[in-house]
Amino acid sequence: MVLFGLGLAVGNGIGGRFADRSLFGTLYATLAAQGMVLLVFWIGAGNGIVASVCVFLMAAFGFATVSPIQKLVMDRASRAGAPTMAASVNIGMFNLGNALGAWAGGVTIAAGFGLASPNWAGAALSFIALGLAILAQFSARNAPAQLATE
Repeated sequence: MVLFGLGLAVGNGIGGRFADRSLFGTLYATLAAQGMVLLVFWIGAGNGIVASVCVFLMAAFGFATVSPIQKLVMDRASRAGAPTMAASVNIGMFNLGNALGAWAGGVTIAAGFGLASPNWAGAALSFIALGLAILAQFSARNAPAQLATE
């Protein structure tokens, strides 16, 4: 729990700092890294050192995505005139994502794939999120000028 908490604190600071430099670059890097860490965790879950490092990195990369996502949502919502509503919906979507991730992990265990299987399920969800980030940047470039973020 300590390693996870430290990872959250480090990830939040790093994610916010890098999101100011490159919003989508930060999202791409953190989501790809999150997926890779979860795959390593799946393979190395039986090794205490590997598992410990992966818990820290999983938390760090996972929380490093929060700042750029929040900034993206707030930038777009401010231009559309609804920042407060967008912020509340965004937090709701984070909670929905937590629930879906827990459900997907439970499904893999219930299906008999083993106790480490939620890691590959999480990796798949991270890579899906990476695809959605790419789609979001593409849609921002093709949006009218008042809605484009970069």
